[in-house]
Amino acid sequence: MHLRPAATLLALGLSLGLTLAAVTGCSEQVKGSATADTNAAPEPAERTSTSKKPPASTSVTKPADPSAQKPGDVKITTKKKATGLETCGVLKAADIEAATGGKSSADGGCIHSTTGPSTVITQMVTVPDVAEQDGEKKQIEIGGNTAWQVSASKEDCQVTVMLTDDPDVITPAFSVSVLAIEEIDTCATALKLATQGFERIPNA
Repeated sequence: MHLRPAATLLALGLSLGLTLAAVTGCSEQVKGSATADTNAAPEPAERTSTSKKPPASTSVTKPADPSAQKPGDVKITTKKKATGLETCGVLKAADIEAATGGKSSADGGCIHSTTGPSTVITQMVTVPDVAEQDGEKKQIEIGGNTAWQVSASKEDCQVTVMLTDDPDVITPAFSVSVLAIEEIDTCATALKLATQGFERIPNA
């Protein structure tokens, strides 16, 4: 009869021990999960800080664009008509023959070829592309306007004269190129023809 209360007490003691063990185990699991959450919190903050860098780098390139668009200085004393012209008809065959001493096979047009001496002469109201050309470059003036002489070789010379400094004009220059198969002064011929064409183009 006295053994039963003792067994009951032992059973109660065992059940209390197991309950305490379970409670302490739960409390450790809660602590473990709490520390995991606090460690994970700084990661989103680092991602947001790195995402702010690309916009700052793209804004650096914007100020460079306007400076690249600055035009070069062009002197215009006599403003010429640069729109509504016959692009390749400023000089005629008689002009080419007088300048070269040869016989031209064309009357007008962009390209004239002559015989005696043999030359190929190109005339055009165009854009001034002197900077992109190869050869010896010299800045001159025709009629008080900025002009350039470009000599790629002794046999090849081009003279380009500005007609206007109006930024809205697409073709603001008149250009004459002389290529000689026989020996003539190509630059002197190009300068003579470019000057004659410039004088013939009406004033604006």
